[in-house]
Amino acid sequence: MSDTGFEHLHPSIRYLVTEVLRFSALRPVQAATIMPVLDGRDLVVLAPTAGGKTESAFFPVLSRVLTERWVPVSVLYVSPLRALLNNQDARIRKMAEAVGLSVGKWHGDVSSASKKGLLAEPPHVLLITPESLEVLLITAPERAEVLLSHVRVAIVDEVHALAGEARGAHLLSVLERLQRRAGGQHVQRIGLSATVGNPEALALWLQGSGAEQRPVVISPPHETRAPLFRFHAAKTDGEAAHWIDGLGAGLKRLVFVEGRRRAEALAGAVSARGTRAWVHHSSVGRSQRNEAETAFEWTKDAVLVATSSMELGIDIGDLDQVYQLDAPTTVSSMAQRLGRSGRRPGTRPEMTFLLKSPEDLLVAMAVTSLFERGWVESVQPPARLWTVLVHQMFANLLETGGLTRAQLVERVRFVPAFAGITDEELRHLLEHLLTHRWLDEHDGALMLGTEGERVFGARHFFRLYAVFDTGETVTVRHGQESVGTLDRWFVMQLSPRRPVFRLAGRAWKMVELDGKRSLLRVIPATSGAAPQWTGRASALGRKVCERVLEIVLGNDTPEHLDGPCRTWLAHARELYASVGADATTRPITVSDGKITWHTFAGLGINSVLARLIEYGGGPKVSVSNLALKTRGSARSFEEAALRAHEALAADKLPALDEWAELDTDKRSSILSSFQQCLPKGPEQEYLRETLLDVYGACCWAREVSCFTPLS
Repeated sequence: MSDTGFEHLHPSIRYLVTEVLRFSALRPVQAATIMPVLDGRDLVVLAPTAGGKTESAFFPVLSRVLTERWVPVSVLYVSPLRALLNNQDARIRKMAEAVGLSVGKWHGDVSSASKKGLLAEPPHVLLITPESLEVLLITAPERAEVLLSHVRVAIVDEVHALAGEARGAHLLSVLERLQRRAGGQHVQRIGLSATVGNPEALALWLQGSGAEQRPVVISPPHETRAPLFRFHAAKTDGEAAHWIDGLGAGLKRLVFVEGRRRAEALAGAVSARGTRAWVHHSSVGRSQRNEAETAFEWTKDAVLVATSSMELGIDIGDLDQVYQLDAPTTVSSMAQRLGRSGRRPGTRPEMTFLLKSPEDLLVAMAVTSLFERGWVESVQPPARLWTVLVHQMFANLLETGGLTRAQLVERVRFVPAFAGITDEELRHLLEHLLTHRWLDEHDGALMLGTEGERVFGARHFFRLYAVFDTGETVTVRHGQESVGTLDRWFVMQLSPRRPVFRLAGRAWKMVELDGKRSLLRVIPATSGAAPQWTGRASALGRKVCERVLEIVLGNDTPEHLDGPCRTWLAHARELYASVGADATTRPITVSDGKITWHTFAGLGINSVLARLIEYGGGPKVSVSNLALKTRGSARSFEEAALRAHEALAADKLPALDEWAELDTDKRSSILSSFQQCLPKGPEQEYLRETLLDVYGACCWAREVSCFTPLS
């Protein structure tokens, strides 16, 4: 292992690698990571699933702990999922304990007795979630002092899954607060990630403040095996279950779906055929998810139906087959799911798509072909995330017991997610929070106000730990066991005549609703329909949609399409040939009174076009990823569409509050508990950034020609 940096590792780590783990050689990613970590650099490590990223971080980090004699807790391993922490625990513990270092785990599932033990004897490495870090800082200052005052390194797993979301902004805010606890010394950041389109930007985002050198990206070449994709038509859950049974009888099968309702429905259809099926999604109770992971790992003839909750590296043993019901919305997501397969020697990654419609087929072909071309989405971390800013203002005040205005601003100004918010805007926000009693000020010190206490205090206090909490839920309980959660609005629709539903892969009957405690007591039932959850429509990006256009205009056909899928593809190509779409033209068509603008732009851009069309006097339109549709006067629609296209192309838009105002009374526009704390302007900005793609629409309008006039 010479010339790899291996000789620079502490002797105990070299012993770990060669004698305990029995590595004959380091993987390229592991060798490339050693020297930057030992030099104290911040970095992002890119490698496919099961590519050795965890060891690449821990070998040199543990070496630093030993060589530099760091005191506990010196290393945080941060994961977005408790299940991933639990899954990685034994792996990390084996490495650390082999060289005389200790490992602990701290999150909501860990017993009080175990936590007391950690406080009595802090470990060198602490496995924790961002939310548990927040809980320690806000509610347990003595515990935080013991566990978090000596942190030198934060290893963030699956960092790409955090960077573009509120949880990522929250994590970076917490890391900045940890640096203050460490006397301002920069906490080294190491991100472990799947492939992303802009790794340098991801690394800069993760670095935060206080570093002396730019971060490093580690992405050595790795062996690639050509994947195999199969496409089958399955218009119903029953048909999908038929394929899953027919193609994989006796095998271990993981099936990804695009929503919780679909997961419950498909698991029910599979179970009805006599095959053991488990469900894994965010509304399934923790014990139920753990049971599913463990049982599935050790069961051969079984099916696990999962949403994106199973994308992030949780080890469930060797898989025989991976299925995708319909199509994922991003290449990144598809690549993560594909990485679950092809791990055994002599195998290659494979995925079987089960598709309910021609559009699902086209999207599946688009994401797989982009993946084969080596393209993947870039991560776009926000710079003006108002909701998390309010959350962190409250959290900082609760952690410290009170701060002056200047001190509070100083604590948030270096967080990347707030970097685009000016000092004047911060001042205006503070005045608003004080005026509306979200904050109070006494003798120059800010603290949580009466309204803040009312909304976020007492039993609602948990909202300050979960910045991404968005709605009211009801806990479903059988005996003393939590089955999972349902949206309150769905529970209120249950009645003595309709008391049954499915959750966690089983049918349940409502027995009692305790509204004050948000608790639904149930007993097992023989059948029940899948529940509904509030959620936004699946949004495709422009690149995927334009690849769909290329497919329908082209002649290439994937090898493994079944007969119905080939018919769907041929029909789509015939349809779009008559429409007149091409690489630069986005036509409008009229058929049986229905007007369609074939934009191939994605939901965010099309939502902008729809609003501008209605603002410009056109009819109300429905929006999808590939098109805008309406009825009525084609001439009126065409004229309004032309005006919208021209305004976007010239970047001469009307004032946003004239056409891009979002109705905050609608359930679909309540995206964060902290919206209610914001002034109207920042709240509308937050909603627009989340639901509309104004910048993307301007770029689209400049780069594609508008349609040919109808007459």
